Amino acid sequence: MSAKEENPFEKMNGATEKTREFIENAYSTALQSAAQYNAKLLEFARVNNEAAFNYAHELASVKTPAELVEITTRHAREQLAVLTAQAKELATLGQQATLKAAAPFKNGGAKGLS
Repeated sequence: MSAKEENPFEKMNGATEKTREFIENAYSTALQSAAQYNAKLLEFARVNNEAAFNYAHELASVKTPAELVEITTRHAREQLAVLTAQAKELATLGQQATLKAAAPFKNGGAKGLS
């Protein structure tokens, strides 16, 4: 075997290392995206809990049925808007995560490792 030729073991070892790096990078990207998504979910949970406590606090001071209807209607309208915006934001994060995770596979992924 000449000095320029790789033996099969070295060739396989190199391909294995490239595959490991590819998988490691893909996993790392997915993990980062999942962490961002979970952080956003926790933020939304805090915002929604705060809104629920504020609503309960307002309900505690209701004096008439008309006030009850007014406060409940306002809260429902505001929460619908908030939840709609949150759903859109989560959908966007999910799409971005999917695109990031799929990016290495677009050009044949592991095919290009050999």
